[in-house]
Amino acid sequence: MKSFRDPVHNLIAFGEDDQLLIDLINTAEVQRLRRIRQLGLSNIVYPGAEHSRFVHSLGVAHLTRRFLDEDRAGEQTRGAYALREYRHLALAAALLHDIGHGPFSHALEAVTGIRHERFTSAMIRSKKTEVHQVLEAYASGFAEQVARLIEKDFPESRAIVKLLSSQLDMDRTDYLLRDALMTGAGYGTFDVEWLLHVMRIGEVQGEPEIGLDLARGQSIAEDYIMCRYYMYLHVYFHRLTRSAEVQVERTLARAAEVGADLPGFPAMRALLRGDLRMAEVNGVSAATAEWSVISDYLELDDHLLWSALRAFTRHEDPVLADLSQRLLNRHLFHSVDVHSMEEAERWLARMGRIAKKKGLPAASYVIFDQAGSQAYKDSYLGSDEHDPTFEQIYLFDASGNATELARQSFIVEAVKSRRASVSRVLFPREWLDEG
Repeated sequence: MKSFRDPVHNLIAFGEDDQLLIDLINTAEVQRLRRIRQLGLSNIVYPGAEHSRFVHSLGVAHLTRRFLDEDRAGEQTRGAYALREYRHLALAAALLHDIGHGPFSHALEAVTGIRHERFTSAMIRSKKTEVHQVLEAYASGFAEQVARLIEKDFPESRAIVKLLSSQLDMDRTDYLLRDALMTGAGYGTFDVEWLLHVMRIGEVQGEPEIGLDLARGQSIAEDYIMCRYYMYLHVYFHRLTRSAEVQVERTLARAAEVGADLPGFPAMRALLRGDLRMAEVNGVSAATAEWSVISDYLELDDHLLWSALRAFTRHEDPVLADLSQRLLNRHLFHSVDVHSMEEAERWLARMGRIAKKKGLPAASYVIFDQAGSQAYKDSYLGSDEHDPTFEQIYLFDASGNATELARQSFIVEAVKSRRASVSRVLFPREWLDEG
């Protein structure tokens, strides 16, 4: 047995039936997640937010197993049967869903232009990764199945796809609880025991759905949505967190522009030169044949990027040196909330004039940021129900009939009309007294 003490779930233990998970945990790709913070740069604002992608991945696998092992004797839907049939596949995908994440959370995606899911799939498919070798040792073709499941391309069981990635999935459930606890954001908590107890597998127009019991699940569903709303608004979109993330993007962009390097670390060179690119074959990442890209990407972690920023503070380019020391010493850009593009343009023009007067590139120091369009957006909050990618949360009665949550709950209906997004103009704080 392999056991982990966890501040969220208390004890996460894997026994003989979970040998596949134990073997995957011991791979280099999963261990790398210990060196990548779950919340990226949020510890700049919330000092306790030091938790890693590794412990979050354990939590998702733990919650997925608890859901799968729950006594669901009364559920005779196709989705329920499929969950039992593909148990190990679901658990492996739950553990591995984030192995493609880079350092500084989603800020790096703005630099590479590639979402972390692409790297996740590529690592699982690459024959040279330890993860791939463990999966194939378990069953031939198993790695491809795990990759397709994470990519939501698994028609064999849409229920498993929904369990791992939907409006009511185990990934979101763990990171909301974990992020709320580690940041100290008390409004981000909900009763996970009751949530798991009242979760149901049903069907809507012949499509499997992970939902909640109508009679007993509405209150926890409302808590779940309100938790999401406040966590996005006050943690994921916090003005200083966003300032830090945007400053990382602009600092690395400047480093690439001036040809900066970190000797001895080819991964940094590949990142700054834009070499971390992957081709696609029929819409699927073809990086299985691009081991150099994957191996460079696997070297990237929080420690390497902070080391690079430390080195860049002594760079001959004064702009790169200044941007780097601002990040290292937490001299974050000031942000002004704007409520229209006209207001944003006035601030951009004013600060742009100051940048020009100082001989500094406005692109590095004056930024318009729309946090709601970033990677932490939530399609359920303030989104368009007619959007084909829109997903809903359903409540199922004893007969299996489904009711959409917002139609049952006036609280959720009200929250849906309030978009959890903010628009800001960012610039050095000391410029407020100029121009």
